[in-house]
Amino acid sequence: MGAEATMGSDDSNGTATRSDHPVWAGLLGEWPIHDGLPGVDLGAVCAFADARDEARRLLAGEPALVPLVRRGALRVTGDDRIDFLQGQVSHDVRGLGAGGVREALLLDHRGRPQADVVIVRRERDVYVAVDDGRGAVVRAALDAHVIFDQVVIEPLDERLVSFVVSGPAALAVLRDALAVDRLPEAPEAATQVAWHGADVMLHARPRGLTAAVDVHVLSEHLAPLWSTLLAEGAVAIGERALATARVAAGIAAAAAEGVDALPQEAGLEARVSYRKGCYLGQEIMARVEARGNLRRSLATLRLEAAPSLDDVGLVGDDGRKAGRLGTVAPWPDGHWTALAVVRDEFDVGATLRTQAVAARLVGRPDLR
Repeated sequence: MGAEATMGSDDSNGTATRSDHPVWAGLLGEWPIHDGLPGVDLGAVCAFADARDEARRLLAGEPALVPLVRRGALRVTGDDRIDFLQGQVSHDVRGLGAGGVREALLLDHRGRPQADVVIVRRERDVYVAVDDGRGAVVRAALDAHVIFDQVVIEPLDERLVSFVVSGPAALAVLRDALAVDRLPEAPEAATQVAWHGADVMLHARPRGLTAAVDVHVLSEHLAPLWSTLLAEGAVAIGERALATARVAAGIAAAAAEGVDALPQEAGLEARVSYRKGCYLGQEIMARVEARGNLRRSLATLRLEAAPSLDDVGLVGDDGRKAGRLGTVAPWPDGHWTALAVVRDEFDVGATLRTQAVAARLVGRPDLR
């Protein structure tokens, strides 16, 4: 068994719950139920101990394993798989070679992000990883667009599981455990490694200010790999801390910052190609590229307290509408930090507030 999540964090609501994911539930047992912070997926492991201490560890680059309990997974096969996906997501799929990786978005007809997806092209299939519990949304959208296409979309949610390995020491442990000379460093390529009869797929992915790798493994091989990494010094950490690391690095998420915003406003423009063919939302992307004239962008906020899940609207001192909260996460010193989409007329240092919580605009991250 791996590390078991415990009660007692100041970020839990005092109730333990067991995931409905049979593999992670069997490995981790019970953990504090998610109590509704914006930007952290409901059903995720909040923390294994104190969320602020876990955030401190992750920000410091200490060796960490973070279970992605709510990550969705799809396998797309068939002769038309590349052309089909090329017409569904916001970034180029056709240009990927075998082993190539692309972060992209699923957009709606208004160009609003519905989900973050990671596309991994392999020799005989395409693997699609879906963040933040949006797997069913992506599968339904893809299924709805299969007409005469020769494709099969297969959900892998309970067969393939994922976790993050973060920090130089943890990456060294992973490298030694898998007996490989080096791990992928660039996010554009995936590596598949054989480990005790298991195929382990790895790709680098920005998760914060320190290096991190996403690990994908078949469910039956999760427990031995997870236990091996823990035994060699890695520490299990929850998704609250991962959210803190993401906010610190200014890395936006479709399910949080992308709500009711365009990718260009929410720090998600790098996941959009302006040079590929048609896809849902492409007309809006072309219009934005041609005209610009956006008045909102990604901002970092410091909050006095944690807002409730539905308390996300932001206003200025004079009551003017300012924007919308995205991800909210605990900071090690006791306050709260957040990413938000905020109107550009509000400068760094501006005082904002939700209905119940005061906030200060502390930065405008470089857009990723």
